[in-house]
Order: sequence, then C-alpha cells, then structure tokens
Amino acid sequence: QTLLSGFGAICFEKVLKNKSNPSLEELTVWDRNVQLAVYSMMLYLPAAVYETGGQIVQGWSGLVWFIACLHSAGGVLVALSVLYSDSITKTVAVCGSLVLTTVLEEVFFYAPLNGPMLLGCVIVIMSIFGYRDDCHVED
Repeated sequence: QTLLSGFGAICFEKVLKNKSNPSLEELTVWDRNVQLAVYSMMLYLPAAVYETGGQIVQGWSGLVWFIACLHSAGGVLVALSVLYSDSITKTVAVCGSLVLTTVLEEVFFYAPLNGPMLLGCVIVIMSIFGYRDDCHVED
C-alpha cells in the first residue's frame, strides 16, 4: 500500500507539473480533480448503488454531509499542495497530521499510546525537523 501510494503521488505530481508538450492543452488543478472524480465515480458508484439498493445518501445527517464536504475540500488541498510544493512535502505533512491525530486521540478519547506508537511519533517528529532543516553546504 505504501509503495502504491508513493507511486501514485509521484505520477500525480508529474501530471500536474508536466510542461514538456506545449501542443497539449494545459489542465488546471481543478480540471484534474474533476477528471479524478469522474474516474472514481465510474469505479465506486455502481458498487455503492448495489450495496445500498440505490439509496446512497439516505439517512445522512448534517454532520455526515459536513464531513463529506470536508473530505472533498481536503482532496483539493492535497492537489494544491502537490502543485505548489512536491509529493515529499505532502507526505511529511500527512505524517505530521497522523502524529497530531494520535496525540489528540490519547488526550480526548484515552486511546492507548504505548511504546511503539510513541517511538513512531518521535521518529516522525524528528524526520519533520530534519526535512525542514535549512543547512547550507559549501562547495
């Protein structure tokens, strides 16, 4: 899963930043998001209709609609972060958010924060600070 995620992020970054063929019409981030959404709907909509008997959003509360909209906005933000930085920065941000989520789960929901999880959080935090280090190397 990690290998496929990394491969997908690199391919997406290449598609967004590819300017090698000027004869092709350049698509914006919004165009690419619509393109990805259409492909996703072609894959998942038939399964959702089959599983729910055609009543996909029946019983959705306001909170569920809010969370669905929040996730879709998150997809746009991921695309913009890849466009204006790179997939490595996006991955570092995702790792930082996982650490924050882990700590907040422990604080608010008393989720277990055992040794291996704590070690993983420390390694991620050290990696984030190591990645953003602005050390200058002289030639």
